[in-house]
Amino acid sequence: MNFDDIHTLQQALDVAPPPRLRTAQDRAEHAERQRRLLVAHEDERTMAKWRRRHPEDVTYEQAYWARRREEDTQRRRAERLDRRRRKALAISQCGIVQNGGQSIFSADDDRWLDMWIDTSDQTSEDGDDDDDDDDWE
Repeated sequence: MNFDDIHTLQQALDVAPPPRLRTAQDRAEHAERQRRLLVAHEDERTMAKWRRRHPEDVTYEQAYWARRREEDTQRRRAERLDRRRRKALAISQCGIVQNGGQSIFSADDDRWLDMWIDTSDQTSEDGDDDDDDDDWE
């Protein structure tokens, strides 16, 4: 349903059919969504006004987030390097033991488990490791 003469949300709402609200609960949920939409629009307008009036705050915020992204990137690199070192040490100790040598780890040392550490560089762009499946709950 595309119209060339519709340019705003209000114009689209004017020509759209009314929502199919069958129960009082449907009407209440629809009214709540409409209130939230109005609040969101007002919030966007207020933030746009703030950005126009205080450009130094915008510059400061952009610098802050750039700094945070850089710090996060450096932290992730250091963590990956540490995992690789721990894995390499565990694998080398395993090789020493397999060849009849003496390991620097005791038999019940947790560092033996480091040989199973995942050292792949497959991380998402936004920096979130998608290891947890919280969205499946």
